[in-house]
Amino acid sequence: SISPGVLVEFQDYYSISVEGQILAVGEPGNMIRFTSAHPELFQADSTHTGCWNGIRFENTSPLNGTSRLEYCLLELSKSTINSLMGGAVSLVDFSKLWIENCIFQKNVAEYGGAISCDYNSNPRIISCLFSGNYAIISSSVIYSSYSYPKLINNTVIGNTMLNEEVFWGTGAFHSFISKPLYINNIIRDNYTAYFLPNQLYENKDYYTRFNNIQDYEQINGNIDLDPIFLGHGDYPFQLTEISPCIDAGTLDLDFIELPEYDLAGNPRIEGESVDMGAYEFIASGTNDDIIPNSFNLTNYPNPFNPAGTGSGRSPGTVISFQLSENSRVSISIFNIKGQLVKTLINEIKPVGQYSVIWNGRDSDMEPVSSGIYFYRLCLHPDSSGKTKNDSKIRKMILLK
Repeated sequence: SISPGVLVEFQDYYSISVEGQILAVGEPGNMIRFTSAHPELFQADSTHTGCWNGIRFENTSPLNGTSRLEYCLLELSKSTINSLMGGAVSLVDFSKLWIENCIFQKNVAEYGGAISCDYNSNPRIISCLFSGNYAIISSSVIYSSYSYPKLINNTVIGNTMLNEEVFWGTGAFHSFISKPLYINNIIRDNYTAYFLPNQLYENKDYYTRFNNIQDYEQINGNIDLDPIFLGHGDYPFQLTEISPCIDAGTLDLDFIELPEYDLAGNPRIEGESVDMGAYEFIASGTNDDIIPNSFNLTNYPNPFNPAGTGSGRSPGTVISFQLSENSRVSISIFNIKGQLVKTLINEIKPVGQYSVIWNGRDSDMEPVSSGIYFYRLCLHPDSSGKTKNDSKIRKMILLK
């Protein structure tokens, strides 16, 4: 048993080989951290400096109790040269493992940068964040062979295949004679050099439902849309209020029960259904809570008619804002599905009061339909680091 807040620090290339049961159960904001004592030596390659060798469930007896990793951060682990699979967690013929509300980052393996499931290994992996993991040969996140892992409500962003062979078929997830279950996940922007862009490789459509997957066919409740993440703060992969992932998941989870809380410690279900990904969107209250008065972000008229009917009416709506410091600022329009409609400005501006008109047309200058739209103001950090990343959102209605 490992208590919340414990630091498990590996002094060299050592592993934990589980022959019995491990209960590493942390808490939101008080995670258990598995890491290297020498992070400054870590490189995304096959060397064994600045890293450890993961948690190994290799032929662990199924007669033991269920092992649990909850609210754990697993980072800077490698499986290369001799042990090739599962950078942070490796399972061989073992299924009694629950991984919930964990973060996997900066892990490396030949196969399965974060996790590998081999020979009838069927763990459940729920509400986890996978970001910044690497694979040298195949699968930057999870490699599955002859196994049936269950992956539910995970966020998988920015993992990298180091294999630059364009004819080597792989993706963030690689299934070899396996049937992983994918439900309610966000899987996007994971790099592979394979000439067919795949986030999932050799998955089964029937077991892939209600996910947001880049370049994946929009069937079985799956979508392919920008998740519109928050992009800053302690939880940058949280959803904003215009994300198409909100309430887009399903609660039909093949008899698997979701944890009570998400990765940030918020209730796992808020609203009509569960959100996609590791974080549940929690409304912060009124617009005054979301938009500080210092920005004075408004639009007028609202509702508006892009035809500009009436004496002296502008052909659209005027979006006004105020900057209290020199900033690179962008204003973008999104539809109710969270799809980008048009970026109105994206430039550096000095302190002052500004306004820009949206005429109800998209980036191709085609008129959009009546309905609810959102406009988002983003401040982007400059090279000096003085300007902080921030974004604010308002709602408007287009009527024809």
